[in-house]
Amino acid sequence: MKQIISNTAQVKNYNVQIVKNAFKALSSGTKTTISRITGLSVATCNTILNELDATGEILEVSSKSSSVGRPAKVYRFNENYFYICCIYMSYENNQNILNYAIVNLLGNIIKDESMIKDCIDYDEIENLVQELIHQYNNIDAIGIGIPGVVTRKNVIDFCDIEELANCALAERLTDKFGKHVVIENDMNLIAYGFYQAEEYEENTSIAVVSFFKDNWPGSGIIVDGHIIHGNTNFAGEVSYLPFGCTHNEQKQLLKDRAGIIQIVSKTICSLSAIINPETIVMTGKILTDSMLKEICDSISEIIPTKHIPQIILENNINKYYLNGLSSMTLEYLNN
Repeated sequence: MKQIISNTAQVKNYNVQIVKNAFKALSSGTKTTISRITGLSVATCNTILNELDATGEILEVSSKSSSVGRPAKVYRFNENYFYICCIYMSYENNQNILNYAIVNLLGNIIKDESMIKDCIDYDEIENLVQELIHQYNNIDAIGIGIPGVVTRKNVIDFCDIEELANCALAERLTDKFGKHVVIENDMNLIAYGFYQAEEYEENTSIAVVSFFKDNWPGSGIIVDGHIIHGNTNFAGEVSYLPFGCTHNEQKQLLKDRAGIIQIVSKTICSLSAIINPETIVMTGKILTDSMLKEICDSISEIIPTKHIPQIILENNINKYYLNGLSSMTLEYLNN
């Protein structure tokens, strides 16, 4: 009996979600419209719409006149019923940069801000979340982007922001605020955001690789529409490729033009040979347009031309970072 009840609840939750998704795709609709789009019966849609209307998740906007019977009620999705709080951080030019955005259920930004901080530790993030929840009491979930490795238990392993290393950030914030918390590596989010923004086909593979001053390279990898995390969430840590030098020597090479071209070319060759992506996006202020031809020439000496991916240089990545983080957090809520 418990199994039947559980399955019934799951079916109802699934039906509610597809009704919400239908409304997200429409400016407005009646129960008959939603029934036709979703394939659910008019009676089922009527029950779900009444419940969503009662909670405020959909809003009645008007009534549609009919030649027979009462006018049909017209509803629209209430994109501001819940907000999500996106917090994402980076370490660039010896500066800790803390960004946040309040985003509605359609992914629209309500407010965003970027701040330079002397220190970004757990207390700094907790205080920011508390302040934002006080301002926006309908925040239902928190998404966090980290410049480091996040373990499968949602503990930050190593991180460019040293104060966050070994911090169980997601668990502590959930315990403190009782909110859903999603935490992910920054490069994975940037890659996912780029993949979403460019509307690639589901079976497409891409990679985004970063080369920032005073930081080790990192990458986010999407294969067939899915982020590749690996066994211990270590996938994409391209600074550990066997470049024939130590980690510190690698950082020194990235301060010199010839060294940059060498490291970048070898990184792209490795990704090309292993995942054979359609596109590799390079980012980082140490890269310039004038280097692109030399990098491509160096790659073509190793990889056959027909297997070389499209190579793009893109320095405005914050929009993709936020897009990836908000998309992933909203998907988590939907599921």
